[in-house]
Amino acid sequence: VRKSGRVSKPPIWLTDYVHPSLPSTSASTSSLYPIHKFISYSHLSPPFQSFLASFSSDLEPTSFSQAVKDDRWIKAMKLEIEALEQNNTWEVVTLPPGKIPIGCK
Repeated sequence: VRKSGRVSKPPIWLTDYVHPSLPSTSASTSSLYPIHKFISYSHLSPPFQSFLASFSSDLEPTSFSQAVKDDRWIKAMKLEIEALEQNNTWEVVTLPPGKIPIGCK
């Protein structure tokens, strides 16, 4: 299996997030005023720091098979589909006989 030699780096929009337990990345140093230089959680009590960290400890699913195991994601997907149908953005129809759906990544 061939692995790409391309250097990978996180998307630039990820530098907008502040997380006290993660070290800053080199991408954030490219900003003239990186946010981690102005926001500190050190003045907060350790229990409150843990409370705040718990919000980011819940990992988002990376695949459909992971998402359908979580009731919150099932509800979110149903609401999104309902909104698309109500806005007439799309219309769900049955697949014609003999046709198979295509996959996606």
